[in-house]
Amino acid sequence: MNRKISVIAILSLTVIFIGCSESTSDLDASQAQFDLSEATYFNEFVACSIGPEHTPEMMNAMISEWNELIDSDALVGAWIYLPASEDNTYPKNGWWELQWGSQDSAESAWEAWLNNNQVSSWTEKYASVLNCDGPNRNAFEGVFPIGTEEFGKFSDSGYFYSEVMLCNYVNGATSKNAKAFLESYSGAVRASEYEGTGYHFGNYYASNNPDADFLWSEFTNSADSYAKVVELFARDVGPTQFPIFSAFASCNENTDKYDGWTVFERAKPSSKVDFLRKS
Repeated sequence: MNRKISVIAILSLTVIFIGCSESTSDLDASQAQFDLSEATYFNEFVACSIGPEHTPEMMNAMISEWNELIDSDALVGAWIYLPASEDNTYPKNGWWELQWGSQDSAESAWEAWLNNNQVSSWTEKYASVLNCDGPNRNAFEGVFPIGTEEFGKFSDSGYFYSEVMLCNYVNGATSKNAKAFLESYSGAVRASEYEGTGYHFGNYYASNNPDADFLWSEFTNSADSYAKVVELFARDVGPTQFPIFSAFASCNENTDKYDGWTVFERAKPSSKVDFLRKS
């Protein structure tokens, strides 16, 4: 059984027993006390198909050469997600996530990228390893209320484990309501026992995505840590936070599962990724 399904079933019963939820207007009012100005970015997801020559060694070589080509002043961070389940919404897709300080900086960097002859050679060289559809990338406003290592360190290989839920607004809600919820949710997580898991999360509010209004993405330093997070969520966080969340949004029960690697961080320019390791 998918462990998320069992948690959602428990929380659905919780909603019935509690019999109340915070209104969207109450959530709007709380937004004024929660400053997201330093936690918001322009993020893009690029769909990637995994090629016949895909191996961890070839991925290491590909990323090593990619790092020599990027504009590190424009890019804030980059991550690659490879599917960890055949039941994902897009079971054959990997993803390349790019984080920028603004849409303008992203557009300038892409223009320079596409006009670089070395990039064309690199793309052709590794097309059978990971082939990514840059022209059809999806844009999001990314919000990350909890620090990356607030609840524990990650491997120096760059590895992380991630589960993603596709969510839609209900009851006429918007991203304003979703953002207003983040203070309450983050506080409940901090009051629990998430230490050592590396847990943090991101909300990605879509610009034009037919599949979801926003993505709720969670990150931990291993699949085992994520299992611990699910238990803590059911015990400490869900009973109070799920009724509030369900007032403005509904998500797919099945989560999309990924093995992920950090391939660039502006704050840690010397770090090296290793696709051979998941720890």
